Amino acid sequence: MTTPVQRDQFKIWSKGITHKPTGATSTPHPGAPHSGIMNLSQLGNLLPNGDDYRPHEVQMMMEQLWAEYVNANPRLFDVHD
Repeated sequence: MTTPVQRDQFKIWSKGITHKPTGATSTPHPGAPHSGIMNLSQLGNLLPNGDDYRPHEVQMMMEQLWAEYVNANPRLFDVHD
């Protein structure tokens, strides 16, 4: 059985976003907050505590939360409409 992905499982700050249970991290390229490098870490593996997250669910939530963060903090990324 898979473990549900929840918003509070993520750490979000100007240098990226991390899914705390798996360590999966997305780090934006400087000056391009909507592209970057993804490190899956333990995402896709059964964790020692028995949690099993679906990678696509974690990645979808990560993308959504990151977009919300960038939109709420455009000056951190020098993003202009």
